[in-house]
Amino acid sequence: MEPEIILTESDRRLMAEHDAALIEEERAEAEQKEAVLKAVQALVPVTVYAEILDELTDGYTFDYTITATPLGKKQDDGAAWGPHFVNQTTNGGYTGDEYSGTVSIPLGDGRFFQFGYAS
Repeated sequence: MEPEIILTESDRRLMAEHDAALIEEERAEAEQKEAVLKAVQALVPVTVYAEILDELTDGYTFDYTITATPLGKKQDDGAAWGPHFVNQTTNGGYTGDEYSGTVSIPLGDGRFFQFGYAS
C-alpha cells in the first residue's frame, strides 16, 4: 500500500500556476498556427489548402512557419501542391514505426509553408 500524498496550499498554488502557464502556452501556439494557416490559405488554391489541412491532421504537427528556405530533400508523391521538401530526422524508435521531421510545401511565391511532424 502506497502512502497517501497530502498537498499543501503552496503545492496546490504552484500546480495551478503551472497549469495556467501550460494553458497560455497552448493558446499562444494555437493563435500562431491559425495566423500562419490564414496566410497559407491566401496564397494557395482551395484544393491545395484542403490537402494541406488533411496532411496536418495525419499526426502531430507543430512549428508552423512561412520560410524562404526549405529543409530536406525534394520529393514528389503526387500531392496537390506538387514537389515539396521533407527532412525526416528519425525513423524506427522502439516500435519501428516512429518518425519525425519537417515538411516544406511551396506557396508559389518563392516561399514555403513549413511545419514539424511526429508520430
